[in-house]
Amino acid sequence: MAAYDPLAAHYDAVTGDCSTESAFIDSIISCRQRRAVTLLEVACGTGSIMARLAGSYQVSGLDISAGMLAVAREKLPEKTPLYQADMSNFELGTTFDVVLCVYHGINHLPDFTAWEGFFDCAERHLSRGGLLIFDMLTIRDLEMMAAMPQIVQHCDDSRLVIQVRASDEMAFDWNIELFGGPGDAGQPLLTGVIRTASFPAGRVRTSLSRRFPRVREISSGGSLVDADSENRTWFACTKDGPAR
Repeated sequence: MAAYDPLAAHYDAVTGDCSTESAFIDSIISCRQRRAVTLLEVACGTGSIMARLAGSYQVSGLDISAGMLAVAREKLPEKTPLYQADMSNFELGTTFDVVLCVYHGINHLPDFTAWEGFFDCAERHLSRGGLLIFDMLTIRDLEMMAAMPQIVQHCDDSRLVIQVRASDEMAFDWNIELFGGPGDAGQPLLTGVIRTASFPAGRVRTSLSRRFPRVREISSGGSLVDADSENRTWFACTKDGPAR
């Protein structure tokens, strides 16, 4: 999607080091799908997570933004498959041991029909016994962000300013401004608005349970949790059948 392309050149500076995130994901896979070989990251962005995991798995990536995928291509082994597609509606003609979606990519889908489209695509692209892992920002977390005047993040020589505003009960607009150069003023590099959405964890859990026989909710610290009480939560969902 063209709306995400301008972010591609600055995305890594904004997200920062992903080593902790990658290690956490690897620990979930090691615990729940020890024989995993192939991995598809959906909404892979600039590929930083994939690049970290490429030493342990045969990775592939999917993103709607050509700009993000172009940056990812530079980080990954030459023949890494990269697909430009909508994460809520894709068909790749192959299956994977793990389907992964991190950095709350699912929250960028605007309605629950699209969320369920992603769940269907993930289930269809998993091998028997395969594992879906994704994280989400809860409504509680987005409401907390919306209550703040603004979020300011300094990264290298850039300054990111985010103002989150509730546009309705479950949709939130992220007004983003990125400034480059020294000092608090800096040169404007980009501005934009990205809409996100979240839904009650119980509704997400019920939808997943229709597709996956085993659904687990995990905190960022690795413990099993009730997602309704968390700000950011992870889901690990196992497809029916023995892992290969």
